[in-house]
Amino acid sequence: MSRFREIGHAEPAVPVRGVIARIAGRWRRLWPLPLWARVPIVAGGLILAVALVGSRVMMSIVAREQEIGVRRIEAVYLDGIATTVYPHVLARNLPDTIESLSRSMWFHQGMSEQRAIVLLPDGSLFADVSGPHGTRTGISPLHNPALQRQLARNDGFVFDAKSGTGWASRAIVRNGNHVADLYVALDLEPLLAERRALRQSLMIATILASLGAAGIGFLIVHRMVRPVRLLTDRLRRAQAGIFDRVPSGMLPPAASEYGRLLRGYNDLIDALGEREALAARLAERERESVLGRLAATLAHEVRNPLGGMTTALDTVRKFGDDPDARSQALDLIERGLWSIRDVVSSVLAFHRMPAVGRKLTAGDLEDLRILIAPEVARRRLRLTWDSAIDGAVNVNATETRQIALNLLLNACEASPARGRVGFTASVTNGTRAELLLEVTDAGPGLPASVLAALTELGTLDPNDPPRGLGIRVVRDLVRSLGGRITATAGETGSRIVVALPAGEPSRQEIA
Repeated sequence: MSRFREIGHAEPAVPVRGVIARIAGRWRRLWPLPLWARVPIVAGGLILAVALVGSRVMMSIVAREQEIGVRRIEAVYLDGIATTVYPHVLARNLPDTIESLSRSMWFHQGMSEQRAIVLLPDGSLFADVSGPHGTRTGISPLHNPALQRQLARNDGFVFDAKSGTGWASRAIVRNGNHVADLYVALDLEPLLAERRALRQSLMIATILASLGAAGIGFLIVHRMVRPVRLLTDRLRRAQAGIFDRVPSGMLPPAASEYGRLLRGYNDLIDALGEREALAARLAERERESVLGRLAATLAHEVRNPLGGMTTALDTVRKFGDDPDARSQALDLIERGLWSIRDVVSSVLAFHRMPAVGRKLTAGDLEDLRILIAPEVARRRLRLTWDSAIDGAVNVNATETRQIALNLLLNACEASPARGRVGFTASVTNGTRAELLLEVTDAGPGLPASVLAALTELGTLDPNDPPRGLGIRVVRDLVRSLGGRITATAGETGSRIVVALPAGEPSRQEIA
């Protein structure tokens, strides 16, 4: 059997895009809510949607069962009415036909009839009787050919949802002869009321079940995400600089995922604490090391000019009557005092960008020759000196003197007795003017660790660290002036070349 066909009633179609847009808008409004609130709301919404779909399916099943029951009753009812009115219709006895229809409609207990119509085979109206539950108003097969076609298509039964009326039809046939067509309007409002009550009950039950599920889900999820909220709170405090461990009494079981997560957080906090303590200890040691290096560097850099100044004083005492010797010695003492002043100023401004000092002159390099003369004589070395500096070079005089003096002293220390120490100074005139300082010695060659520390190329050997402050001082000073160092070492000596930019000074802060 076919299902009910509802005339003049159709549910409005809702565009899928509009539904999706509404859902997305509601979800955006829910987004600021915490996870433990969003999850139950979403779960309750899904349960409600599934329940609504289930309710529609259930109502469809109920409607189909109701239709089957009504059609069975309608078939028996039409058989009884057709049997009753057949002789009167065949005899064209209208009063008896109306009487039979009225009696059947008034005394029938299984159906609520509203109207009964008998049409002859030629389509003319033979009888039209209203029952106790209806009138002759509303749609009828007499004036609606579409209703007649629907009755023909739907096995003689059509449901009018607007009026709550169901039309049933039966052809009265006797011995193959078409006697008449019987149409009966049935009052199906009680059926609709029952269906509406069932739909309302299902809706209320669905909403209550969804709310209950959402409430239970809220309690469950709120309890489940408690460790996550605890971890979130600890992370926010850690972001503010407060590193708190999760108390052991608040930790979930170790075998659970949250238990492992929070214990991992505690391990992280412990590791951070140990790291902070280690960093504090290393910082303290670094401060002590910096202070030690600073003091040693200061002593090292001040001692060298003092040696030259002492030699100059001895010269004044012995040859004070010679104006040239006296003037040369006094100039050396003056430049030595300037060097000590600049070194002290650079130490005081250790954490500041040093001011651009005076330019380098040929006399500054000649002072170095005088300063290392006592060391050369003491070690019985041969000094080769070649300075091609003419006028002033746009490099810092004090720091350049410190670089050259350290390299010369290290070369003297590395060279054997009667060995040769060489010094060359020149200025290139290419695309980028540079001051080149070259120092050679006759020693056994620089160790790999010293080469790595000096040029910052290669790997330092932890078992053979470079000794002495000269290497570190030269490297830092060259870096501060924006220069570079190249060094080569052989079996019979070493060669170190320092290239300093002789244009505008390029400086960077020494960390």
